[in-house]
Amino acid sequence: MSEGLERTTVIVPTFNRSGFLLESLQSLFAQTLPPAEIIVADDGSTDDTPEQMAKLGDRIRYVRKTNTGKSDTLNQCIRLARHPLIWIMDDDDIAQPKGLEAMTRALSGRPEVGFAYGRYKRFSVDPATGRRRIWNCGHWSDVEDDLFFRSNLMDFFAHHPGLLVRREAYESLIPFSKTYGRSEDYEMLIRLADRFDCRKTDEIIFHQRQHDGRRFGNLDGAKRMQRWIDEQTDMFRAVRINLPLASYLPRQDRDAPLKALRLREALIIRGVVMARKKLWSEAFEDLLASCSIADAQAPLSSSERSTIRLFLFSKYGSPEILSDQTVGQGLRNLAGKGPVGREIGQVIARSLVWFIRKELQTGRLDRSWKLTTVALSLLGRSRTTQ
Repeated sequence: MSEGLERTTVIVPTFNRSGFLLESLQSLFAQTLPPAEIIVADDGSTDDTPEQMAKLGDRIRYVRKTNTGKSDTLNQCIRLARHPLIWIMDDDDIAQPKGLEAMTRALSGRPEVGFAYGRYKRFSVDPATGRRRIWNCGHWSDVEDDLFFRSNLMDFFAHHPGLLVRREAYESLIPFSKTYGRSEDYEMLIRLADRFDCRKTDEIIFHQRQHDGRRFGNLDGAKRMQRWIDEQTDMFRAVRINLPLASYLPRQDRDAPLKALRLREALIIRGVVMARKKLWSEAFEDLLASCSIADAQAPLSSSERSTIRLFLFSKYGSPEILSDQTVGQGLRNLAGKGPVGREIGQVIARSLVWFIRKELQTGRLDRSWKLTTVALSLLGRSRTTQ
């Protein structure tokens, strides 16, 4: 039964993807809880998108505009939305039938909650056979709702098609940034999750299409990945400046005085976040500061140790362990920074075992030995401070 559930406006930004777009729209038409409104926002397509959308009549609200980019398109369409919930769907992804209903029920009766989110899978289509292959997503964080913000800082894992957001929440935060052309959704979600509570559902909300070859202009895979890394590094440099340190703690702990062990934990979390975004200098600055708090020299908590284990596990990899001498020196300096630094060094050294084993399994013995040397140097440095 859907009586009493709030209604949703779906926004589908699109540009020159009429074939994929039709598939995506069909998945929206098939929802067990039908959207109240579907806005197709055409950012100046030059293919047959206008003709294809005309065939759908009043099943959609077609908005055609000059090409100004996805961020500007979203900013305009949020203001056009007529209903209290907003679901942004990518034009090449496929919504699962119960997706909207699951997220709507997660929000139902909880006006204080700003957004709901759910899981996704990935898929690709063989162009020769039309055969579809589906597999699980990577980098998913299965966390309690009050830890979503911290996990989202570590990795971007909840994407637009898996989010149902209250319109008033978006209205309080727009515009979407035009500075980060590949990460405008991540930048918005950081602000959204910082401001509002969330609720998760374990339902698979959508299938995310994976494209062979080139997806963004003429960039090949390696260059595209580097663009993502560079953009997120710039973005998190700004996040570190603008986001209060207390925001890195669970929401219920933010208002208490930030000192002693709470200050140490916040610095450790921020330091690990910065390391995962390749901001090594900022990461070591925070972790060294966490070692220097006079009244916070107690052994690391289990939560702190769990956070530190994530230090080197960026989804973009951490080749800088070997390729950047300043990173290696930073690790050694950290391991020699008193009892807290010693513990941090030990945790990082033990986490290197995963990388060492991986290199051995792939036959890269030289890299395996170099990583072993790094781990031993951290453990040795730790012993000299005992």
